[in-house]
Amino acid sequence: MAAPVYKGAQAVAQERRLSEAHRQVQVMGIEVKRDAKGVWYAQPYLGTTPEGKQIRPRRSFPEAATRAQAQELANRWLSDISAGGKVQSVVIADLLYAYIDERRAKGVSPYTVKRWKLFTRSYVGRYLKGKSVLDLGVMEFNDFETRLLLPKDKRGQGLSRNTVRSVHFFLRGAYNHWVKSGVCETNPLFYVEPPHEDKHEAVALDEWDYPGLDEAITTALHPDEPTEKSMREAAYAFAAWLALHTGMRVGEVCAMRRRDVSKRMGYLHVCGKIVELDGGGVERVDVTKGRKSRNVSMTERELETIFGFIELQDGFTDVFTPNMPLVSFDGFFMRPTTVSKAFSRLRDRLGLPKGCTFHSLRHTHATWLLANGANLKDIAERFGHANEATTLKLYAHAMPGRDQRAAEVFDKFTDELRGGTVNDV
Repeated sequence: MAAPVYKGAQAVAQERRLSEAHRQVQVMGIEVKRDAKGVWYAQPYLGTTPEGKQIRPRRSFPEAATRAQAQELANRWLSDISAGGKVQSVVIADLLYAYIDERRAKGVSPYTVKRWKLFTRSYVGRYLKGKSVLDLGVMEFNDFETRLLLPKDKRGQGLSRNTVRSVHFFLRGAYNHWVKSGVCETNPLFYVEPPHEDKHEAVALDEWDYPGLDEAITTALHPDEPTEKSMREAAYAFAAWLALHTGMRVGEVCAMRRRDVSKRMGYLHVCGKIVELDGGGVERVDVTKGRKSRNVSMTERELETIFGFIELQDGFTDVFTPNMPLVSFDGFFMRPTTVSKAFSRLRDRLGLPKGCTFHSLRHTHATWLLANGANLKDIAERFGHANEATTLKLYAHAMPGRDQRAAEVFDKFTDELRGGTVNDV
């Protein structure tokens, strides 16, 4: 008589987990079939890709002699590729797309969704194609991020360190979610050191560049003849003027409506942004990037410019109503990328620095406010920053130098030298 086999508690628990995983897989549904050669196989349906293509992995089981054996092998296989039935697939790209959809449903910005999909499609899908999240570890992710940094002539992606940092923290957040969901046991990205951040000084226009830009904007805002072309150019110029005078982001500028301008109160109400849709077109959403609305005060002269542009619009067409966009030539909201590209063309025409973009107008507004002694808290509120620390991090370089006293001392010293009043130098 064979001696009884006693199993440890850990082994029993492992068997129970496997049994439960197989049960969940069977609930999901997988059916084994025979091919033309009589070999058992399974090809479960695991949803679709973002492009609409069905996900149907196939596995043959030539070692199975009966349907029951084939079914058991198929259940184990599906359990492995679905984390015990918790998800349809543990392939990292598949899980990332599902993670992105879930985050989008919970309110993640469309721009963030678009960027995450690019990371998944172009980087993860290329360098980690077909890899399971259960098999990827620290070494694999170190190699992955190195490949992203390598130049293209060395078979890399040639990305900047800041972009690779963005990919790193996107994946780290996804793994955190999978660990909490029970798909993974650990997050390997915690042990992968991201690239060091490249810190770039915000580009701002100075007193040498402003006069030419101001003249070009003023000219465009007063066309000799209101045609569709001249009105389109006037709208582009007005968008740049708004950003320069308020520090608004391009999406906020494009989302401004006529009713958001209060002449009586003397401010603009910034309460939305324009989102560009994947399939084309735009959508106005009632939330800013900072997720809170704000009022931006305007001077009487600035309000005259705004209402002068409104008068120009009304002289060209009578379609405008209070709910229609402020930056427009035909009553429709403009695409932020279109407005940004229009400013880039103006920049090139004026010979402004190549690093100057539409967003540089926001930086210019902040830089000049700080340089002229505006209160840091007021600037943070005007720009929609969470707090003054954010403003200080972005624009500390623009604050008046603490070495002003040193400059005055040296200037006084040179004056004394010229006058011969300093005996001991």
